[in-house]
Amino acid sequence: MSTGVWIDQIGIDLDAGTQQVDEAIVVMHSAFVEYGHQGQASGAMVETADSLRAELSTGTRLGLARIGGQAVAMVKYRTADGGTLYFGRLAVSPEARGRGLASALVRALRGAARDMGLGGLSCSVRAAETRNIMIYEHLGMAIIGREDRRSLTGAVIPVVLMRDV
Repeated sequence: MSTGVWIDQIGIDLDAGTQQVDEAIVVMHSAFVEYGHQGQASGAMVETADSLRAELSTGTRLGLARIGGQAVAMVKYRTADGGTLYFGRLAVSPEARGRGLASALVRALRGAARDMGLGGLSCSVRAAETRNIMIYEHLGMAIIGREDRRSLTGAVIPVVLMRDV
């Protein structure tokens, strides 16, 4: 698997590792803080560099996207039981949105899944985030189910389950 690729001048490192956890947490928090303003804080806001390092030690991997050397987007991912590459916490810093970073990360992850012999990507998305759902559908994913998930904050959040079609 290629871990460092450039897509439209965006540097993507799908094997960022523990040395870049601090940057990833900054990006994650800047991207997910808006949920608190909407009345339902994201579990991402209680994640720390230490908790992310601990998660990486159990097999989760970290991807970062950079523009001009600055981390502006991140994603966590792992192999899922269903034979897919499951991604979560895909986050783009507010000041970097609208530049195709989420799409670039999803495409890079799909390439990694293919290289690993997996059957594509899977993820879950807050059901209320119709824009994110539409982005993933545009990128070849479909809703395959719905459920409620308990956030790290304790809140129960309706989500849609998505998978490559």
